[in-house]
Amino acid sequence: MSRIKLKKAPLSIVLALIIGILIAVTAFYLMSGQAEAPKRLTMIENNELRTGPEAAYPVIFEVQKGEQFAIIERRGKWFYVQGDDKIGWIAGWHTNLNIAKDQVVQQNPFKGRTVIVDPGHGGSDQGASSKSGTLEKEVTLKTGLMLRDKLKAEGARVIMTRDSDEYVKLKDRQGVADAFISIHSDALGESSPHGLTVYYYKDSQKPLADTLHLAIKNKTLLSDRGVRQENFQVIRQTKIPAVLLELGYISNPTDELMMTDKTDRQLVTTAIVDGLRNYFLY
Repeated sequence: MSRIKLKKAPLSIVLALIIGILIAVTAFYLMSGQAEAPKRLTMIENNELRTGPEAAYPVIFEVQKGEQFAIIERRGKWFYVQGDDKIGWIAGWHTNLNIAKDQVVQQNPFKGRTVIVDPGHGGSDQGASSKSGTLEKEVTLKTGLMLRDKLKAEGARVIMTRDSDEYVKLKDRQGVADAFISIHSDALGESSPHGLTVYYYKDSQKPLADTLHLAIKNKTLLSDRGVRQENFQVIRQTKIPAVLLELGYISNPTDELMMTDKTDRQLVTTAIVDGLRNYFLY
């Protein structure tokens, strides 16, 4: 039987094929890696860097269209980025990365939501008072009723712990809802302290406290005293997200003027609604 002789390919051709394959594979992985894990991003509109990967987290830096950042980490559609003097989280749809905007943003965040509004004090419990005679129980009720109307207009169901000048025990100021907002005015013996303070008790309540604090601080004339953890019964006894808002010092003449002014109450209640909208969106 005769044997068929196979011609051997020149070694140079084999090496060229191997090198070509290696180059192609390397290029593929490099291109894939760049598509899946970008190293930098550019802002396509003005926005903010936040402390965490949700809109509920506080803003720490304003950023402008055209600014570029190195990407440190990615969580879903959010990116942890760093620039020359800024670091924080940004939603990808504000950048050049072609990230689709969350669909939830298109929905009405108040639809199907229930909010408990708790105007502090009432009836025989007048709360704090100013030297000119302004009573905390009256200010909190006016603010609470205005907030109720705005939340209803947004589509939320609102439960009032009181809607008139009546006394309600602390243990009865609770219920089943998506958020609990207790409205108060702070006071001290001296008149110099002033400003907004937002209180929470449980760690699970802090995102709501941070979100409302940011909205009120940015959209009202109140000075800022920050977010604090405190053992108040109305926010301790509930299992739902809850905050206690001290909307200024009734013992401070400037804060008192804002409390009793309808326009300033409009600003405050609109800010609370905006904060809740942001909280429910995410």
